[in-house]
Amino acid sequence: MKRYCMAIVFCITTLLSFAQTNPEKEIGTWYMLFGTHQISDRFSLNTGMQLRYYELISNYNLDYFYTGLNYEINPKTILTVNYGYLDIDRSIEFSDITNTIEHRFFEQLTYKHQLVNLPVYHRFRLEHRFLHDVFVNSIQNRVRYRLGTSIKLNTVVYVKVNNEFFFNLEDEPFRENRLYAAFGLVINKNIKIELGYMNHHINNLNLDRLQFGIYIKTDFRRKKNN
Repeated sequence: MKRYCMAIVFCITTLLSFAQTNPEKEIGTWYMLFGTHQISDRFSLNTGMQLRYYELISNYNLDYFYTGLNYEINPKTILTVNYGYLDIDRSIEFSDITNTIEHRFFEQLTYKHQLVNLPVYHRFRLEHRFLHDVFVNSIQNRVRYRLGTSIKLNTVVYVKVNNEFFFNLEDEPFRENRLYAAFGLVINKNIKIELGYMNHHINNLNLDRLQFGIYIKTDFRRKKNN
């Protein structure tokens, strides 16, 4: 019970400490849908979409659609390869500037374990970004590392906290970091929802973002005959 209380206090403290004035006047939002579709004991497909706004439900920032393949090496370790398509509006204010189109490929390793009684997960990702706009086409590569935990408060409610570091292999290496805290609700074994807050430090901006996510699991494996 003590560690549950500590996790709640940490989440609340995070929300309050980063709810501060930033270069944008409005709190932005990310609306997200994640899918994991089991096709065999070791392989699964992942699908997802994100809609991001500079404000709560207006002032479009980007949309992101992706899909990929997961391979479970063992119950603690998963390999993933993915492709994503992004349509990005880089201007905070409304303008006629042409959006940037990005084709994103990544390879990823996730690993989870117990640290004393605390569940811990690590995510290592290598991203390859192919960016196209009216002025220039470019290729950027970066490494991402996420460290976090997800703690069940009971059979329905859980708390999630993580921090993700970004390291760019071109240009300025350290220009982005994401600190995230959320409460989750398990609807059933196949669906859960998550409401969280993220402090997004990027390009010398310190941005406040609310996140609403839906996680869906499906299983397409053939059932074995008894």
